[in-house]
Amino acid sequence: MSSLFLAPVRENPWPTIAVASLNLIVAVSLVGVSLLLGITISIVAWVHALVDRKSAPVRNRVARRRLA
Repeated sequence: MSSLFLAPVRENPWPTIAVASLNLIVAVSLVGVSLLLGITISIVAWVHALVDRKSAPVRNRVARRRLA
């Protein structure tokens, strides 16, 4: 009797497809968030290096004037 009761559940693939598509959506969202975070960190590091590079020669020029 129990095998007849569970037979429609085994033949219906929609719940499994729904869970699989939900897993796919979550996975794609996590990949997108990680890519966005990686790009943001890269841009912040690049801007920090750019600002640091421009201010370094000014400090060196001031140090040279004091020594001369």
